[in-house]
Amino acid sequence: MMLEEDDSSRLLRLKADWGGANLTRAAGWITQWVWDNTTDHRQAVIYTGRGMGDNLRALGAGDVDIALATPASFARLAREGVGPFEGAPIPDLVALGVLPHRDAMIPVVRKDLGITTLAELAAHPGPLRISLGVNDPDGFMGFAADAVLSAAGVELEDVVARGGQVTRHEQPFDVIADLHEGRADVMISEAIMTPDWQELSRDGSVVLLSLADDEVAALDHRWGLRTIELPGGYFPHTADTIRALDYSGWIVAATSGLPDEFAQLVAQAFSVNSEALARGYRHLPVDYSPLRYPVDLPTAIATPIPLHPAAEAVYLQKIHGHEELA
Repeated sequence: MMLEEDDSSRLLRLKADWGGANLTRAAGWITQWVWDNTTDHRQAVIYTGRGMGDNLRALGAGDVDIALATPASFARLAREGVGPFEGAPIPDLVALGVLPHRDAMIPVVRKDLGITTLAELAAHPGPLRISLGVNDPDGFMGFAADAVLSAAGVELEDVVARGGQVTRHEQPFDVIADLHEGRADVMISEAIMTPDWQELSRDGSVVLLSLADDEVAALDHRWGLRTIELPGGYFPHTADTIRALDYSGWIVAATSGLPDEFAQLVAQAFSVNSEALARGYRHLPVDYSPLRYPVDLPTAIATPIPLHPAAEAVYLQKIHGHEELA
């Protein structure tokens, strides 16, 4: 399908991450597809962002046309006005698809502390240095980490009152470095498929904490957040399965006001051109790749919020003929 020229002066506006990471790469894949499949070679602009709540808010404000954010599940919080979006829902937020990405928000402690569960962390009497992501209204990493701690009864105010310290960072790798380089006793972070996590775990000096049943239930009850299980051996010196807050998926989102033609184009990119994105990751083992290839349509349409109707129509045609999507 080639779009006819209708307003060649209008740029398609996308918002991705800080500029050098995976969401910007995925946004480039979309803009290339739009360029190739519009008769006027529709130009686009990719705005840098944080890849978190700021991107979804930009959609709600009409500042961009398409936004990418992770984890995908947090788009539901934005649509419903929950958690970081309390009092500021984006009710017309819709999905164009989800790119496959396995990630988790995992608490890690120094092994010499003798802590093996989050409950033991909550009961620890001494001063602790904890490193986390930023928890401002758009900071998904900080919100997720704080949600995990809260589910286990860990109150950061109490940690500080006992002489501890709480440090927050924008990037997950700075959080990991705090623990790895001795500036923290505890950290909670994501990007688990990266070499930073393998290096952190390699010498056996840290313990990865798995969520208990009651903590899983608390996350589900309060926020509707799900968990993920990582098999033993995924990290060095970790034989047991790790259950953690699910931080997976890169959602490609828009609002219901996105013109049908562009929603269709993005859905077609998912449907017939996903290998153009995936091949940039195939040099990595799939379990340690930021993008889990191949980009299959069942994953793309497993969205936490409704699909844009025009994108859904493309997927219906591709997968199920004219049957209704589940």
